[in-house]
Amino acid sequence: MGDFDCGAIDCGDCGDCCDECFDCCDEPCFCFVCFSDAISGKALLRIVCGLVIFAVLAAVVTLLVIALVPRRVSVSVEDAALSRLALADKNATATALSYDISIAVAVHNGNLIMPAEHTAPLYADLLFDGARFARIGLATAGAVVRPRRREVYHATAAADSASVALGSAGVADFLQQSEAGEFQLEVKLVGEVMYQPDHKKHRLDAICRLELALSTATSPAMFKKVIFHATALILMVELASPSCVPKGVTRAC
Repeated sequence: MGDFDCGAIDCGDCGDCCDECFDCCDEPCFCFVCFSDAISGKALLRIVCGLVIFAVLAAVVTLLVIALVPRRVSVSVEDAALSRLALADKNATATALSYDISIAVAVHNGNLIMPAEHTAPLYADLLFDGARFARIGLATAGAVVRPRRREVYHATAAADSASVALGSAGVADFLQQSEAGEFQLEVKLVGEVMYQPDHKKHRLDAICRLELALSTATSPAMFKKVIFHATALILMVELASPSCVPKGVTRAC
């Protein structure tokens, strides 16, 4: 590399380049101009081709990871209406509720190419004060949510006397909310999904907190999602390792 006139090259703060072209007289410095001149055209072409191939391979690997590593589905309560919710017998010692409710739940599959198949029925449990008073079937085993699609499941449930373990404190809270005309309910979604062609089964578990007022035919009431709780937590774990499921971890949607 001594054949190159590096002294004529301005290396900035490093001053003039020495004969080695990579060092300055006072401190190490890299002279890119001399370095590029020292490389033959074929060698430079090989380096550029290598960088391009590396970038293409990195992009392909990134796309494969995005496409083939399953992303968990997300769920949300799209609509809900409550036309009846009352104590079946106010004088009874055992608590029972009468209710009439309709609900719409959306399951969104954000995967690029992997369908999400329900390998078990998808249920919505209706809870008041943490006690379940109804279970609604939303989707059957075998139902599929296509990639980048959203399926909305509609269901209704009604009963004249459904037993519920509220306790005295729960009954008092129910009467207070009934008098106010608005109920704070929880919708617990329970199911199981598999992302094709991956054969691992994953639990679907989410809790959505809602505020529902009674609706009538002439005065429909819009449901409200509880503020600051916009996303449902989906626990996605292999069924072979049930101990991995964190207990007591819920987030409302």
